[in-house]
Amino acid sequence: MITHKLVIGIVIRTLIIAILIAVAIYCGIHSLWYVLTSIFIFLLILVFETRVFIKRYYSKFDSIVQAMLYDDYTLSFEEQKENIVLNQLIRLYEKNKKASFDLQSQAFIYQQLLNSLESGVLILKKSTDSWTVMNMNVYLRKYFGLPGITYWHQFKSFVPQFYEAIEQKNFAEYKSTIDIQINKEEKQTFVIQTSVSKVGDQQYYIILLDSIQRVIDSTENEAWLSIMKVIAHELMNSLTPIHSLAGNVSEILEQESLSAEDKEDVQISVDTILNRSYHLQKFVERYRRLTMLPSPQPEWIAVDPLIQNCLRGYSGILQQKGITLHYDVASDIRIFADAVQMEQVLINLFTNSMYAVENQSVKEIFLQVYTLNKRVYIEFADSGRIIDPEIVSRIFLPFYTTRKDGGGIGLTLSKSIVEAHGGYLFYQIKTDRNTFVLALPVTETEA
Repeated sequence: MITHKLVIGIVIRTLIIAILIAVAIYCGIHSLWYVLTSIFIFLLILVFETRVFIKRYYSKFDSIVQAMLYDDYTLSFEEQKENIVLNQLIRLYEKNKKASFDLQSQAFIYQQLLNSLESGVLILKKSTDSWTVMNMNVYLRKYFGLPGITYWHQFKSFVPQFYEAIEQKNFAEYKSTIDIQINKEEKQTFVIQTSVSKVGDQQYYIILLDSIQRVIDSTENEAWLSIMKVIAHELMNSLTPIHSLAGNVSEILEQESLSAEDKEDVQISVDTILNRSYHLQKFVERYRRLTMLPSPQPEWIAVDPLIQNCLRGYSGILQQKGITLHYDVASDIRIFADAVQMEQVLINLFTNSMYAVENQSVKEIFLQVYTLNKRVYIEFADSGRIIDPEIVSRIFLPFYTTRKDGGGIGLTLSKSIVEAHGGYLFYQIKTDRNTFVLALPVTETEA
């Protein structure tokens, strides 16, 4: 084997060198200077040859090790039949080469996935005394018009509100909303969610940023398709029997004489047509209320008196049905809104909460008002049965209702009013309760 040949070669060369040294000493003692000079020259040649011999043997080992140290997997090595150690090192190199290619493929796929997301993704890596940008997807870069950024502190110049929000939280995990102004245009609201991850001694900070307006726009088409399906369904339910009955009446009236039975059929048909026409008229009226919503006439109003005024007419109903109301609001919270339209929203949400708990053993409604991140939040929570996840996606659609006497426009109308005020209305499960959250922006100064 090559290893044994190496050992034998080194041993032979070592013995020759030892013999030459001994002869050189002898020649020196007996003053044989010419012989000594020849031996010295031969000795130097032999030492150099031994070095070349060893280096030639380990050159491939060195090349492979250097390639792995610097992640250079572009080289190819052929195994040698008699060199077991070298072959094992070549196999290790090929194994690492395959692992490196797999990691590169995974990294490419992950990068493509991040870039395909319509949400901003930023991954920061903790250095000694700062954070560096490890990954920033295309959406975040294009949305905010960012150049190639290496360090976190560079965001302060391009997106100061985003930078300050993270700095204020001291890179802790949290989820909230944030208003960001882009290119001196109107501020946009984003949902921001962060998480901290550690791999060994390395710390990473992951930031997800999603535009609320984008979410609204992405679901708008689906909502309109659902609306059109509802409208088509209602129209067909009314027009189909009307068309059939009208045809039936036309055939009867073509007869020369009408019997009592024919007259009765005509009367039944006319009554049914009138009934379906009335139903269709009411349906169109409900739809008109949604599409003819007037523009809000905002003014500064205190939230507490506004809510108290809405609840004043419900005290007797709450007592009669045994419903307990928990009310929590600061007296100094004010909003810039249309009082009439906002009362309609509050009444709709409160009425929904009452219906949700009226048949429950525990009948509680929780109404809370607070401010957070320059927004006023009004929450209606109740102890009713948690809404089925399959229904949640449809609760804000026009004409969708789970109540027998419901018109299906309350939540839709409320959502439209809130959005006309620059806010948003959404549903969530909070502390195991159904919760409808109304969020309105806080204007910097009162007019």
